[in-house]
Amino acid sequence: MGDSRPALDVALPAESFALPARLDYLLDDLRPVAIEPRGETAPRSGLRVRRVHFEARDDRAAALHAITRTLGSEGVIVCAVDVPDEDWAARSQAGLRAVRVGRVLVAPPWDLPPHDEAVGAVVVVIEPSTGFGTGHHASTRLCLRALETCLDAAPAPRDVLDLGTGSGVLAIAAHKLGAAPVLAVDRDRDALANARDNLARNAAGHAVSLRPDDVGRLAAPAAAIVTANLSGAVLVRHAARIARHVRPSGWLVAGGVTAAEEEQVRVAFGAALTPVARETEDGWVALTLRRGAPAP
Repeated sequence: MGDSRPALDVALPAESFALPARLDYLLDDLRPVAIEPRGETAPRSGLRVRRVHFEARDDRAAALHAITRTLGSEGVIVCAVDVPDEDWAARSQAGLRAVRVGRVLVAPPWDLPPHDEAVGAVVVVIEPSTGFGTGHHASTRLCLRALETCLDAAPAPRDVLDLGTGSGVLAIAAHKLGAAPVLAVDRDRDALANARDNLARNAAGHAVSLRPDDVGRLAAPAAAIVTANLSGAVLVRHAARIARHVRPSGWLVAGGVTAAEEEQVRVAFGAALTPVARETEDGWVALTLRRGAPAP
C-alpha cells in the first residue's frame, strides 16, 4: 500500500450558517494543510462534509479531539480517514485548464496558452498541489481581480505583502503586473515548497521574497498593498495585526470570505480600514479595504 495522508471528514449540519465559520476559526490553530468540500454524506442527509488534510497524524488526533469537544454537541460529526497521496494528487490536478481573470491567465504547466492567446495577458504558471491557488477556486479569482484593480490605482512604490501565499499565485501575479518589491509568507512547509517551485517556473525567484511566517505573529514590514486570501474566521481573529501592515493610503485585499462572514470581517477591520470595493462569486466575497479612505 502506498503512502497516505492523514485527514478528517467533518460533517456539518447544512442548515447552520455559523458552524462553517466556527470550524475555520478552530482549525486556525490546528495545523491543517488543505480543506476541500465533499458535498452531502448521503442524499437528503442534511449534512455537508469538509475533508481536512494534515501533515502529521498527531495534528489530526489533536484536531479530532478539539472539534469533537467544541462542536460535537451541535451535531458536528468527525471521522478520521487516510487518503492515498496519489489519490489527492490525481484529484487536485485532473482536468485543470488555464483560467483567465482580467489580464491574468493562470495556467497549469500542461495547458500553457498558444502565443496568440497569450498576447496581452499576464501568464502565471502554477503547478497544482495541496497549496490553494490554481485559479479554479472563486476566492483566488476574486483576489486576482481586486489585486489588479489596486495595482492599477496605486502610485509608486507599489510594494505587495502576500499573507498565506499558498501556491504563490497572488505574489507572482503582483510581480508580473508591476509590483515591486513583493514579499510572500506562509506558515505551511508544503505550501512554501510549492510556492518556491512556482516562483522558479515563472522566473520570479529574484523578484518575490518567500519566507515562513504566521499571520498571528507577523513581523513583516508594512506594504502599500496587502493580500490575505485566508478565511473569514482568520481575518476576524487577526484583523488588528493584519491592518497594521497596511501603510497609510494603502489597500488590503481580504479573500476567502463567505457571504455569511462578510459583515463580521467588515466590523473587525472597521476601526482601521474602510471597505471601498467588493467582488462576489458563488457565495464567496473579496473585500478591498483602504487605510485613510472616507467612509462610503
